[in-house]
Amino acid sequence: MPSKKTPLVVIAVGFAILAGCSSSPTSSSSSATHTAYVSLPSSNAVGGFLIDNTTAQITAILGSPYPGGSSPASVVVHPSNKFVYAANQSGNDISLFTINSTLGSLLEVLPRTATGITPVFLAMDKGGNFLFVVNQVSSSISVYAINSGNGTLTPVGAPVSTPPNPFRLALTPSEKFLYVLNTNLGAVIAYMVNAGVLQPVAGPPVQVGNGPLAITVDPAENFVYVANSADNTVSVLSIDSTTGALTLLGSYTTGTTPTSVAVLGQFLFVANLGSSNISVFSVAPSTGVLTQVTSSPFSAGTAPLFEVIDPNNLFLYVGSQTAKSITALTIDTTTGALAVTTQSTPTTTAPSSMSVSK
Repeated sequence: MPSKKTPLVVIAVGFAILAGCSSSPTSSSSSATHTAYVSLPSSNAVGGFLIDNTTAQITAILGSPYPGGSSPASVVVHPSNKFVYAANQSGNDISLFTINSTLGSLLEVLPRTATGITPVFLAMDKGGNFLFVVNQVSSSISVYAINSGNGTLTPVGAPVSTPPNPFRLALTPSEKFLYVLNTNLGAVIAYMVNAGVLQPVAGPPVQVGNGPLAITVDPAENFVYVANSADNTVSVLSIDSTTGALTLLGSYTTGTTPTSVAVLGQFLFVANLGSSNISVFSVAPSTGVLTQVTSSPFSAGTAPLFEVIDPNNLFLYVGSQTAKSITALTIDTTTGALAVTTQSTPTTTAPSSMSVSK
C-alpha cells in the first residue's frame, strides 16, 4: 500500500427502461444510451448502469450489482462491448463478465484468471487484444492476450518485475509504451511494448511529486500527466516518440489531494479529493505548459476519487467513495468549463473505478 506519508485513499480501492433504444445499449454511436460499469470492492461486485447520451441520466441496469470476485479494485470494458474485466485485489485474480447485448447486464464466466498478488489496476489496448495488470504487493506487471471470441485470457510470458509498490499504469495511444506509476518512489517507470511483451526503457525512473496516485497520457502522445496527492500538484512529462523515455517539464498547483487525471482535446481535468472540486487546465500543444481556465477549479460534489470522460465528449462522470455515488458534469469543449448536473445515482457501496462503453 502507499507509504505512510501518502494520504490514504481507500480502494477496498433497479429496472432499466430500454424503450426507444435503436439497438444494443452498449453502442453509444447507434443507440440512445451507453453502458457504464463500476467496481464495488466492499460488495465483491460490479455495478452496471445505462447512461442517456443526451441528458446523462444514469439508470441502474436490471440485476445490478453483479456478484464477482473478492474486492474488485479496477474494471474495464472490452471495445467489442461483449466483455467486462475486473481486477480482484483480495482474490489475486481477474473476473471475466459477459455483457447481455440487449440489457447490458453482466454474468461472470468462471474460472477466474490468476494474477500476481494484489492486482489494483487494469489497462487495455484500443483493439482489445491485450490486458495489462499492475500487481501492487508482488511488484509486477502481468500481461494477457484476449480471445476475441469468448474473452478468455492467456498470459503473455511471466509477470514482469517492477520497483516495489507499483500503483497505476497507462498505455500510450500508439500502444508502443507503457508507463507504471510508483507511489512510494514518487516516480514513473517506462516500458516499450511489442505484441504484449514489455521491455524496460533505458534510464532510471523519472521523479514526479510526492504521493502520486493517478497517471494518464494525452491522445496526441506528447505528454504524460501525474496527479501528486501529497504535493497538491500535477506533473507534466514529455514523451520521446522514438524511445518512450520521459522528461519532467514541470508541476502545477491543483486543489487539495488530487487523485485522478483525464484529458479531452486541449484540456486537462484533475479531480481533487480533499477540496471536492476539479481543476481544469488548458494545455499548450507544443510545450505542455498548463494554464488554469477561467473559474477553475469547478465544484464536483463530495470528495471526487475518480473521473471518466463520456464517449461522446459531452460529460465528465465523477465517482465518490464518500457519497457512494456517480455524478455527471457537463463539459464546455470550447472553454473547458464544467457544470454539475442534476444527474447522479447512488452506487449502494463505495465505488473505486468506472469504465464506459464506446
